[in-house]
Amino acid sequence: MGQQRVRFHSQGGGPAVIQESPDPHRESESWTAATPGATNQSPYHAISSGGPSVDSPSNHSPHLSQQSEDKTPDAAPFRTLDPYDDRPPTQYRSTSLGPQVRPRGQGDVDHYSSAGHSTATYPTDDGSASYALLYDRHVPSVISSQEDETFRRRFPLEDTREACLFRYFVEEIAHWFDLCDEDRHFQLAVPRLAHHHPHLLNAIFAVAARHLSRLPQYRTPAGILYHGQIIPKLSEHDAVEYMLKCIPALRHFHDIDDDDYRDSIIATAVILRQLEEIDEEEEDASANDNGNGQGDDAHFQSGKQQVNFLPIINAVLRSSASQALFGRRSLIQAAYWMALRQEIYHSFTRKQPPQLFPSSDLWHSASKANKTVMHTVQVAKWRWEDGSEREWMRLMDQQNYLEYEILANFRPIFKRTADKAKGEIFPTIWYGSNLEVTSIQQSIMAKSVLVAENPFLKAPSASRASWRRAENDVRLLLLELCGIALCHPASPPALLNAAIGIQLYGDFFTDRYERQALRVVVEKYRDARAWPVQKLLEMFKE
Repeated sequence: MGQQRVRFHSQGGGPAVIQESPDPHRESESWTAATPGATNQSPYHAISSGGPSVDSPSNHSPHLSQQSEDKTPDAAPFRTLDPYDDRPPTQYRSTSLGPQVRPRGQGDVDHYSSAGHSTATYPTDDGSASYALLYDRHVPSVISSQEDETFRRRFPLEDTREACLFRYFVEEIAHWFDLCDEDRHFQLAVPRLAHHHPHLLNAIFAVAARHLSRLPQYRTPAGILYHGQIIPKLSEHDAVEYMLKCIPALRHFHDIDDDDYRDSIIATAVILRQLEEIDEEEEDASANDNGNGQGDDAHFQSGKQQVNFLPIINAVLRSSASQALFGRRSLIQAAYWMALRQEIYHSFTRKQPPQLFPSSDLWHSASKANKTVMHTVQVAKWRWEDGSEREWMRLMDQQNYLEYEILANFRPIFKRTADKAKGEIFPTIWYGSNLEVTSIQQSIMAKSVLVAENPFLKAPSASRASWRRAENDVRLLLLELCGIALCHPASPPALLNAAIGIQLYGDFFTDRYERQALRVVVEKYRDARAWPVQKLLEMFKE
């Protein structure tokens, strides 16, 4: 007989009695490098536009598993059967190594659907030929010869501009990618790998040039001044040029059977995707952001020669070659988790379901921080695709499990409520590491969505008092989210998370002083990272 224990839900209601019984399938299997015809479950899971199947159970919360949270195997373990996974055993699933995706409007397999749905294989899984077709469809032929892979810069770098860009990436940007990575792959491993792979080095230069050219604190009449070195005429056009040089290497991802090379391509894809996110926000906000002197560059990117490489990046991350390396290449694992965090940003800001979705098999091998990432991606999928009451209940149960089990040891160093008598709006909350800050903020963002979008509040029987309580709870969560961000200026991604929350539910605030305080947070984020936030600032126009 298993043991029973009582869990109280933070959102009210009576205690839930949870039956914990031994799971005969609890032992996870070690996932080795996949080969064609293998039956390994892909770590990259498909998205679905439909809701959960009518016969999928609602009690498949990960807290039913007794596996230790501190167990971190060298290779990512994958489970054939999961307590909250109603998919059939692996031998009854498709043996395709690629992600299972579907055309819009068709049912599909997702992390809680039954086996009855049909699946379609992503075209890149057919090999390099179809991958090349995808590349040709999204990249203009005019840039097909932009990069010469035989040209490699020697270290120490002779070009002052490129040396500054390289250092800026290592010191100022890499930690964005390493927020949930204790091994700091993008700060330590990626720069070393870039010594030998020009496309990765150009990606580093591109994202660094994009950031550095926008920050006003480095501007002087002579040019950008960085660590005592003058960089004359650095502009966002340089970022475009570096980006174009590294794009063609993505085409050859399937042609070269070298693990280090594929590591470098996947890292390049994730870095360029970060650059894409900045450009997407800018293009939507305004084609004439005259405050940054980028009129020509904006026209260049929004014209006929625009490179739509987001589908290519996703194809690299989803490809069978990436999956075959996933269990034994730590850099690929780090890149994948970063890609999922990028999905959260893209999904929340675009209000679209995530395009890259993790398999539930990853849950038990994921770190505590990455469990919050998985949960937040699932919440985003529910918010903009599923919307069912049953999945909301599962996610709320999972939210409580995260708060009281997974993140129980992430306690703040110091916490003080805001003193409104002194004009304070945000609470003071200190955490000991960027990893803790990111994990807590991800949890807060997910909870904000679940509370604000509670489907039971849409029922005719829901009272106005219930709506007011939900709105007040969301406001308190956002104030906490912003307070954490302001208390950790050395972690600019914390301001990004705050900005996402404000964009989603900033209109819940009606108090003039609170709205002014939220605007200050958005401006701090803009000034810290030079990220376009025009549409977000318009929310707070008086």
